[in-house]
Amino acid sequence: MATRRTRRSITTFTVLAIVSICLIAFSGQATSSVTSGIRSIGSAIVSPVVAVVDAVARPIGNLFAGALNYSSVTEENARLRADIGRLEMSRSSASFEQRQLREVAALQNVPYLSSLSTVTAATTAIRRSNFAATIQINKGTSSGVAVGMPVVGNGGLVGQVTAAGKSTATVRLVTDGETRVGAVFGRTTNYGVVAGAGATRSLSVNYVPPHTSIRVGQDVFTNGLDGAQFPAGIPIGRVTAASTPPNSLSMDIDLSPAADMSHLDFVDVVLWEPTP
Repeated sequence: MATRRTRRSITTFTVLAIVSICLIAFSGQATSSVTSGIRSIGSAIVSPVVAVVDAVARPIGNLFAGALNYSSVTEENARLRADIGRLEMSRSSASFEQRQLREVAALQNVPYLSSLSTVTAATTAIRRSNFAATIQINKGTSSGVAVGMPVVGNGGLVGQVTAAGKSTATVRLVTDGETRVGAVFGRTTNYGVVAGAGATRSLSVNYVPPHTSIRVGQDVFTNGLDGAQFPAGIPIGRVTAASTPPNSLSMDIDLSPAADMSHLDFVDVVLWEPTP
């Protein structure tokens, strides 16, 4: 009897122990779950607050950082602008210098210059109107320049020296309304007188008999006849139109200048004076 009672007590104790262990384990898990839940709820409550504070604080931080860096950014921008300016200046200067070299080189390729001495001069001023056209150059009597000397440029006749000082001279351009140049049409014996009509108008050739054989595209040169104002063989222009009006005593002939009259940065003064 005692033995049965003892066995029952041991069994009861064992069952209670197992139940207790289960309860303790369950309690721990529950506590952990509750704690995790609390933490989750806290995080859910606190996170939006932190986000709001961060959103408000970040621009303020950026503002202070920007204020501190503003000076360096401004300086860097100024340096970049200066660098860009230097590059633009170099590009423009290179283009200008290349054009000048082309003009000077072109002067050396004109056939008539091979037998005559010349002085290269830079143009310092250009004066053009509806009728008159002159330039100022930086060479004068100290360089051998004298009144009456021909002036040539890129491709042909530019004009004639009309006034000369010690270090400067004035050149009346071939397009000037007072210009008169004795001319010959290519390798022919057809002569005429080239006249200017203003900087924006074509040259014309006067005193050519009606129906003379003159063709468009024909080159016209200085004739170099006795008493002429220019030596023979300087290109003056090229025929762009030629016709004989009804009942006219001379042809109407237009020329485009042989020289590039829009680029006269450099010209050559031909050291040749007309015979008195």
